[in-house]
Amino acid sequence: MTPSKTFIMVGLVFISGIFIGSFFHSYFLIYLLLIFSLFLIGILWKKEHVFLSVFLIIVFLFGYLYINFKLDNVLKNEITQYFEKSISFEGRVIRTPKDDLISKKAILEVSLVSGEKANILITTNQSLSFGDKVFVSGEVKEPKSFGNFNYKMYLANQGVSAIMENPEVTVLSENNFFIFEIKKKAEEITLQNLSINKAGILNATILGETDNMSSELKEKLGFTGISHVVAISGTHIVLLCFIMLSFLNCLKIKRRKAIVITFFFLLFYIVLIEFPASAFRAFIMMSFVLLAELLGRETDSFILIILAAILILFFNPLALVYDLGFQLSFLAVLGIIFFNNYFKEKLSFLKNDFLKDLVAVNFSAQVFVLPLLIYTFNYFSFSSLLANILIVPISTILLVFGFLCVAISLILPSFSFLFYAPLSIILGYVLFIVDKFSFMVVEVNYFPAYFLFIVYFLISLLAYKIKKERFEFYI
Repeated sequence: MTPSKTFIMVGLVFISGIFIGSFFHSYFLIYLLLIFSLFLIGILWKKEHVFLSVFLIIVFLFGYLYINFKLDNVLKNEITQYFEKSISFEGRVIRTPKDDLISKKAILEVSLVSGEKANILITTNQSLSFGDKVFVSGEVKEPKSFGNFNYKMYLANQGVSAIMENPEVTVLSENNFFIFEIKKKAEEITLQNLSINKAGILNATILGETDNMSSELKEKLGFTGISHVVAISGTHIVLLCFIMLSFLNCLKIKRRKAIVITFFFLLFYIVLIEFPASAFRAFIMMSFVLLAELLGRETDSFILIILAAILILFFNPLALVYDLGFQLSFLAVLGIIFFNNYFKEKLSFLKNDFLKDLVAVNFSAQVFVLPLLIYTFNYFSFSSLLANILIVPISTILLVFGFLCVAISLILPSFSFLFYAPLSIILGYVLFIVDKFSFMVVEVNYFPAYFLFIVYFLISLLAYKIKKERFEFYI
């Protein structure tokens, strides 16, 4: 067995251990596997792959134990002793989850009496930024699930052990990191020059800020299947990477230099938008893909994606089952690896290479993403395909022109209205498509998990047939 195949097998076994451990928390399974290991050693002692088989079982056990260890750290730490009690503490803002126009949220890291740290999600009417140090007083509560949504595990995936609703918050010190100041100023200029809905879409697309978007607008974006276009997600990072590489290629910059420049541009951008989980995961995945091309080893692309998944899951194993963003980011990149060239061939009737590449990237990402979206949200949008065709080319213009407008407006704020006027027309077009196509939705009331696995099994067979045992990737 070749080293690459061995690595893929080990990686998949580790991921399988995490997957099983996400649902089963009994240590009885460990004893069964240890007994099975001894039995396997006895049977295969003189066989060639005995040590590999035993090692794979150890890797599986490590994945199983690792996620249970992480769960215990989040769900059984010292903060649980204070549930339904009022306490006061100092904390530091480590994330600011985006919500809507009304409520604002922040995840605080606090030090407990024992010395260990815990994360608490607070809901407040104050605007807090990454790195702010605050003093908080209020009642600590245990997250409760509602309906079919496991809210407790959703927060556990983010490392959150408890919640506080509308506590008293005093800001002790603000983080004045210059990048965040630039971002805040850019958001203010956008709100001054555009209507609330247009500003909401632009800030979501460029800055990752969805606080200015109403719940109704978010719902319509979901129904039309273009949330990935106007909000920063895994697909957004992939598209941004593609645009940057294409732009540098137009400037006749050598491919290797373009890859390095693109990497540092994406790194700066991730810092600017305050490290959202979905975008950061996609950045890691795309970094490995870019590395594969930089090293001139295209056949390693799939292996590097597995390595990226292992790296992400090592830091947060709960993401595999409880983080839809991780799943969609991973699936989007896989779709591009397997189907990008296929769609380029099928779209040969498009004479503009840039448009053809852009549509191919979007469609190939959706192949793996769409079934999971239907399973999760229980609806299928007939308008999704058409809306993507109408929006995707515009989204590229929106990204490029939006970045230029924001940058120029920061330099010449008095003349910002001149640059936002044409941008307003583009955003108006996006809102028009969203409004006209948001009703073409069909509820999917029966989409069981086993059917989801069947669909992905068939897609995997198709991907294997297309590639014919070769993993190629061209951005």
